[in-house]
Amino acid sequence: MELIYLAVFIILVTVAIGLVLTHLKAKDEGPLPYQAKKYFFSHSEQEFLRILNESIDRQRYLIFPKVRLADFIEVTVKGKEYQGWWNKIRSKHVDFLIWDVQQNKIALAIELDGRSHGSEKMQERDEFVNRLYEQIHMKLERVSVGTEFSKIASEIHASLNTLK
Repeated sequence: MELIYLAVFIILVTVAIGLVLTHLKAKDEGPLPYQAKKYFFSHSEQEFLRILNESIDRQRYLIFPKVRLADFIEVTVKGKEYQGWWNKIRSKHVDFLIWDVQQNKIALAIELDGRSHGSEKMQERDEFVNRLYEQIHMKLERVSVGTEFSKIASEIHASLNTLK
């Protein structure tokens, strides 16, 4: 009797493994469920980038858009606390980073604040991000959508010139 149970168990496991492998193989066939987004930048981001590019010294500075915080900020705690702090930055990004080619470092981070920044959730996020930039001793420039971008870009250009 035990032999029959063992045989049935082996048959069930074999069928289950076959079904799982068939299911996994079927997922690899055919088109993937992705497509390119229609827009990489919002209208405001595109406009600000264009104006900023016209304003700064492009021989000295490079503008990197949409950079993950985790690409230039590292978590300093180890052990059990590490993952919690990592999770707070891993999917956040800054709208623009300005890289100083001569100094080989980030000169400025820029965040465009649109209407969504008025919500309580975004205000909590912004407060955390502000504290984060203070902690890493990096200047964060917040630009409100709807302000005169050319004026802000000129001010950024002037502040970058003081870094020389």
